Amino acid sequence: MAVAVACVLLGRWQLARLEERRDLNAALEARGELPALSMAEVIAALDEGTPATQLEFRRVIVEGTYRPAEEVLQRNRAHEGQAGFHVVTPLVFDEGRAVMVRRGWVPAALDDPPVVESLPPEGTVAVTGVLRAPERPGGFGPSNPADGVLERVFWIDPRRLDDQTTESLVDIVVDLDPSAGSPGRLPEPLPPLSFDEANHLSYAIQWFSFAAIAVVGITAYARSRWFRDGTRPSD
Repeated sequence: MAVAVACVLLGRWQLARLEERRDLNAALEARGELPALSMAEVIAALDEGTPATQLEFRRVIVEGTYRPAEEVLQRNRAHEGQAGFHVVTPLVFDEGRAVMVRRGWVPAALDDPPVVESLPPEGTVAVTGVLRAPERPGGFGPSNPADGVLERVFWIDPRRLDDQTTESLVDIVVDLDPSAGSPGRLPEPLPPLSFDEANHLSYAIQWFSFAAIAVVGITAYARSRWFRDGTRPSD
C-alpha cells in the first residue's frame, strides 16, 4: 500500500509538471505574436541585464551581410530521418558586430565548412528569424573543445565562437525563418517551432498504473492467504 501511495503522489507530481509545461508553452507562443525586434533592441535588452532566455522565441529582423568563411556546423542534427548538420553562419549587421544565424540543415557528407552547396546569398540581406538562447550545457554529455578553432560544434555558444570570428558576436542566436529557405535545396529549412508537452502525461499514466497494479497485487495476496489459511490478513 505504501508503494501504491508513492506511485499516486508521483503521478500527481507529473500532472503538476504537465500544467507548468503547458503554461510555459503558452507564454512562449505568445512571445512569437509580439512585434519583431531589431538587433539594436536586442542588444539594448541584453546590455540592461535581460537574460537571453527571456528574449527567446521573439521574432527579430536583422539586416546585414553573411560571412560564410567563418561559419560552423552543428553536429547531430536530423532531417527526415537522415543525420546531418545545421549550418550556422555569422551575419555582420554593424561595424564590428555580428550574430550567429542557424540557416538550415545539410547532410552528414557535407562536413567541411563553408559548405559550398549551401552558401548564403551575397551582399546585404534582410534576415527574419527567431531568437534562441545560447547553448551552454552542464558537465554531462558532449561538449565543445575549450581551445582551438572550431569547425563542427555540439552547441552554439557565441562566447566560445567569438574568438574565431572577425566581428564581436552578440550573445544570442537567430534561427532563420523556415519560409526563407526552399525545400529540396540546401540548406533544408529549419522545422517550424513546436512546443510539445514532453512525456509528463504518459509518465503520470504509468505511475497511476503502477499504483493500480500494487493495489490489485496486495488484494490478490490477501485473498489467497485468507482462503489458504482460513485467516484474515489482519490475523
